[in-house]
Amino acid sequence: MALVEQIKKGGRYTKKEQEERKIQVYHLHFEENKPAAKIAELLNVNRNTINEDIHYWHKQIASEFRAQDLTAKMVKQIQRMEIQRDRLLEDLENVESFDEKIRLEKFISEIDNRLTQLFSKMISSGVENLEPAAKRKEITEDEIKEFVRGLILEDTDPDSKDVYSENDLKFHLIKKTGYDVKYAENVIEKMKQDGLVLCEQSEKLYSLSFQDEDSSTTYNLAKFANLRGYVTIDEFSTVTNERFKIRQEMEDEEEKEREERFIKKYGPKSQWSDEVKEMFDDPLEDIE
Repeated sequence: MALVEQIKKGGRYTKKEQEERKIQVYHLHFEENKPAAKIAELLNVNRNTINEDIHYWHKQIASEFRAQDLTAKMVKQIQRMEIQRDRLLEDLENVESFDEKIRLEKFISEIDNRLTQLFSKMISSGVENLEPAAKRKEITEDEIKEFVRGLILEDTDPDSKDVYSENDLKFHLIKKTGYDVKYAENVIEKMKQDGLVLCEQSEKLYSLSFQDEDSSTTYNLAKFANLRGYVTIDEFSTVTNERFKIRQEMEDEEEKEREERFIKKYGPKSQWSDEVKEMFDDPLEDIE
């Protein structure tokens, strides 16, 4: 695309001149990834004018999306960057050409970073034109009931205590509905008004994504469900039995593996000495 040489750095532009300049700015900034200072130099235009043109294009692009769409795209980009980082760490041990791998990964990272920055600018620049996702509709108790029932009745973790932090509740809400953080905060606020604050529990949890301690307030969701009548006694009994069954199966499997280790070291059980039998009967005793 040929550049139309500009002869002024300020003053008024005709409508045609503005349109031609904006098209050039779009090409240079979004397609060739040139910064505003370089574009101002190439077009011989005041840098503030170039910044305004870039801002204009961010708003135009942002107006084509809803806020939750942009948020979803940003999350997806962040996930891709995390996957890329994990993949690189896994490949470091077996990579044949380390320098080439680093070069390619750096190139991909630069693209992802640029896209993430672009989406961020689109949100901040086009916020006045975006539809607020949290205002989509009034939050009903039926929505909360369905959400709480799903967390409790679908949780077959044998170690589950039905205790969730506010951050975990937000995580599950966003994952289930696809809406944004503001919506999740509004749901939790309504849950608090409905009695969740009475189910606060002093217990430290860890976040879902990192091994960092989650310092947000924790709540006993089973207690809240019982308070609101969201889950019946029979349903609680069923899920509790299922968790117990899974825990029993895990313990039986661990016991079987432990017995195999003892047999491998001490021979058949019929040949074990009293000392070995005592070691085996003591759950705290094991062998490598």
